[in-house]
Amino acid sequence: MIINRRNIWSLSWPLIIANFTIPLVGLTDTIIMGHMPESTYIAAIAIGGIVFNFMYAGLNFLRMGTTGIVSQKLGSKDFDEVLLSLLRPLFIAFLIGIILFLSKEFLFNLSVYFLTPDEKLHKLYKEYLFLRMIGLPAGLLNIVFLGWFFGMQKTRAVMMQLITINVVNVICSLYLAVVLDYGIFGVALGSVLAQFSGLFMSIIIFSYSIKKFNLETLNFIKFKSISKFLKLFSISKDLFIRTMLMVSVQAYVIKKAGLIGVDQLATIEILLVIFSLSSYLLDAFAHSAESCVGVSIGSQNKINIYKAIRITTEFALFFSIFIGIILYLFEFYLISIFTNISVLRDLTLGLWGLVIITPFISMSAFQLDGIFIGSTLAKEMRNCIIFSSLFFFIILEYLFENNLDLKELYSCFLLFLISRGVFLTIYLPRVFKLVKID
Repeated sequence: MIINRRNIWSLSWPLIIANFTIPLVGLTDTIIMGHMPESTYIAAIAIGGIVFNFMYAGLNFLRMGTTGIVSQKLGSKDFDEVLLSLLRPLFIAFLIGIILFLSKEFLFNLSVYFLTPDEKLHKLYKEYLFLRMIGLPAGLLNIVFLGWFFGMQKTRAVMMQLITINVVNVICSLYLAVVLDYGIFGVALGSVLAQFSGLFMSIIIFSYSIKKFNLETLNFIKFKSISKFLKLFSISKDLFIRTMLMVSVQAYVIKKAGLIGVDQLATIEILLVIFSLSSYLLDAFAHSAESCVGVSIGSQNKINIYKAIRITTEFALFFSIFIGIILYLFEFYLISIFTNISVLRDLTLGLWGLVIITPFISMSAFQLDGIFIGSTLAKEMRNCIIFSSLFFFIILEYLFENNLDLKELYSCFLLFLISRGVFLTIYLPRVFKLVKID
């Protein structure tokens, strides 16, 4: 594989388009609820959103583990394992999805216990949670397919899948919630329809890809290989811990904002949606790094690892600055899109300076995550998130104690992002040690 700016861009631009559609779901839901009569609607989907973040992000190890393994098997030309490394996590994802769906009542009670939302949010939140759970099994299958497409460097397939999911979600949510006036029920139903649409698209894309494999010589007995499942779980358990801690930080931000007030909780939801918008755009280059670094390690090419890291990071840095400029120039317009509730506008405006610098601050953490996923160095990622999370919780609880306001809360979140990048940088030399040939 040739690593240069042209090839990196050819991998990245479909991901930029695809990733841009991902936060449109949260963006659309937030805008619809932000124009309801009260801030309780947007606060309810903030609670629901963080619970689904726990489930999807917590199980995103299925995507990340699949990408790392598949890209390295592709680099070493082990095509049997390239296919089987998709089938194994698909099997696991389906089982987990069914178990979680059957446990929705327990999940509701558990989330209410830990997040302690205001009682007036319970009914709206439960309606949103229970309906969206129907689409969870399909959603987990989608993230496994996504990981395989990334590992195979099929970025246009990634684009098609993500655009299908998120465009269907936006259209259905707008139609059901606004035109038919189904409110929060319509927003949740739109998400369910989108996940099943994405699964249908993933299967179609895969059906074309599978024609390139020689199924006659494929030994499906290898599917049951305990060592291969254990390798996936070995990588996955560390990625699971890493991702759950990362989402726990966001959940704690939501919880703390809710303790300050319902309006503050709604404001934090707006800020986190904007954060997700910039993070998904920057993730395009992190995903390119995943694939290129993984293939370079599989082919034992240290020079290509250096090139992949340098070029993808240059692109990410440029785009982080560009996003910050857009946020600065369109400040009042963007805030007015999110909500017409004056108190939420004022609170958001007061934090906008921190919002502008967030893409630049978070870029290194996202980029290094991609490099480490492609290297399958999950333990290092786990350790870094443990250190960063401890740093976050200590500052939040012992420095501010009971005098916390919204600006200090969001500043602590930014410190968490900075510390992730710092700790991952310390571990970076281990990536190059995976190549035995100089």
